[in-house]
Amino acid sequence: MKTIIVCTDFSHEAENATHYAASMAKENKYTIVLFNLQTVSIHALNAQASADFFYTQTLKNQKKLEDKATELTALYAIETTHHLASGNFMEELENCMQIHECDFIVMGMAEKTLEQKLLGNSVTRAIHRIKKPILIVPSHIEYTGIRKILFAYDTHKSMTWTAMNDIYYFINEFNAEIEVFNVNESLEDFTEVIHDIDLNSGYDLDDIKYSFKMIQSIEVIKAIEEEIRLTNPDLLTMVPYKYNLVESLFHRSKTAIMAYKNKVPLLSIPLNID
Repeated sequence: MKTIIVCTDFSHEAENATHYAASMAKENKYTIVLFNLQTVSIHALNAQASADFFYTQTLKNQKKLEDKATELTALYAIETTHHLASGNFMEELENCMQIHECDFIVMGMAEKTLEQKLLGNSVTRAIHRIKKPILIVPSHIEYTGIRKILFAYDTHKSMTWTAMNDIYYFINEFNAEIEVFNVNESLEDFTEVIHDIDLNSGYDLDDIKYSFKMIQSIEVIKAIEEEIRLTNPDLLTMVPYKYNLVESLFHRSKTAIMAYKNKVPLLSIPLNID
């Protein structure tokens, strides 16, 4: 049985992602782990709150998580547990992943704000650090099944066997059709894509309904957004490319950009160098 971690802070977008994940779990018989990182308000820190205060807050947070897990189990007839942590978000999430041996993570995404655009948030940071697929759910999307997947990328260099394994898992799990959508600045680049063995070697494609589409454009994000509008997929899949220090000064992650601009759920597949 697959296990998915759902990150929640009980905000509107987190609650929506939780119910999206629960609907998916019911359909595919997944187990859900609710992950919550408790934080201490600046006012409590300034007031030098007592140990009893923090203990009481922990008990309240624990009870809130337990109640939510019970609610999901009753509503969706799925196995649900919870994990309460405190400290660094990424470190605690990775610890939770290890303890529960999760297969992928679900996170909610609010509408983009100026703060997110300038500094990013926990979702965009997780995209480049967490070594498991992350399903990012916009706050207005409800789960209605995954029948069509749009796999968008702009460079064959971001393909690895591990990434392709994750992509094929989702295709087969949901019996979905997939469109491989490639955006390149020059027509010459398509030759490499067509002959890229990572896209087709080692897999039986006879059981998969798929198509390829290639677009020449220097505006990758706009091209992807237009393809989403034209094809109306249930899921957008991308593999974030990890830039080195110099490259990062001139490039912004397209996967992170799509995470806060996207109108459909985004599945970010970790590169995980093979």
